[in-house]
Amino acid sequence: SIKSHDMPDVIDFLVLHQFYNEAKERNWQIGDRFRSIIDDAWWFGMVESQQPFQPEYPDSSFQCYSVHWDNNEREKMSPWDMEPIPEGTAYPEEVGAGVPVTTEELASLLYKPQEGEWGAHSRDEECVRVLRGIDQLLSLDISNPFAVPVDLSAYPLYCTVVAYPTDLTTIRRRLENRFYRRISALMWEVRYIEHNARTFNEPDSPIVKAAKIVTDVLLRYIGDQGCTDILEIYNKVKAEDLSSTDEEEEVAEVFAESDGPGTSSGKRTARQRVKRQPVKACADAWREQCKQLLSLIYEREDSEPFRQPVDLFSYPNSSHSSFDRHQNVSSLYTVKK
Repeated sequence: SIKSHDMPDVIDFLVLHQFYNEAKERNWQIGDRFRSIIDDAWWFGMVESQQPFQPEYPDSSFQCYSVHWDNNEREKMSPWDMEPIPEGTAYPEEVGAGVPVTTEELASLLYKPQEGEWGAHSRDEECVRVLRGIDQLLSLDISNPFAVPVDLSAYPLYCTVVAYPTDLTTIRRRLENRFYRRISALMWEVRYIEHNARTFNEPDSPIVKAAKIVTDVLLRYIGDQGCTDILEIYNKVKAEDLSSTDEEEEVAEVFAESDGPGTSSGKRTARQRVKRQPVKACADAWREQCKQLLSLIYEREDSEPFRQPVDLFSYPNSSHSSFDRHQNVSSLYTVKK
């Protein structure tokens, strides 16, 4: 996979293959007129010459055209940045000015799905079907933690741990806007619901189990293009994944005061907690676990400033700050001891 970030005033080095193929079909000649979109407006110019941008790459099309804009500026352009001027195009009243791009023109420049990229149906048909399924899924309590984006004010560390946040409402809006170019891209994002929950929370926590069910249900629904009732799939997945009544109640139980977030900060319906059997363990087992944790922290390079107590002779100001406030200067060594 490739990750990219669009930046203003920086050339696009990633071009849709569809646009690249169309550009290769054009055979620009010296003196040909063209137009190009820059900052949501059409700008017009003429081809002056053609030569490789770098002599060591004679077959490259990147910025191989020298163009003369109508405002008398000159620039190097790539063929995928240039478009023939359709007949009847309205030119700007002032020579060298731009013409605003219309909504219809922008829509015509969007990616056009190829045959098979959305299975046996068209993109529009599948987007409408999956939207209905997500709406059904959102009616279930189990989907509440993944309904909207994580509240970063409540979980400020979430964005430092999770690289690609997503949620059901975000996916829904992207389906409405035809964001996904192919069905595989939609499924890729859906998988991140479970992935993000596992990344931020304990592996066996209720919220991770709930994320797995929500993800499995939605992926199966997307994959079965003849299905129109996602609740049927939910009942099947729930029966497969929950081996006992206790586990079922634990997954359905997602409390607003949970220690780990899903993707929703909204209020959740409180349920009766599952009664658990007491765990038999050594009374001092926690001490050994703490020692192991401290040993791991000691190995980290960034723990060095906290390994030993502050030397008040070397850092007398500490006695007026930390020591006075807390009445005790602690360290990892002190805790371990």
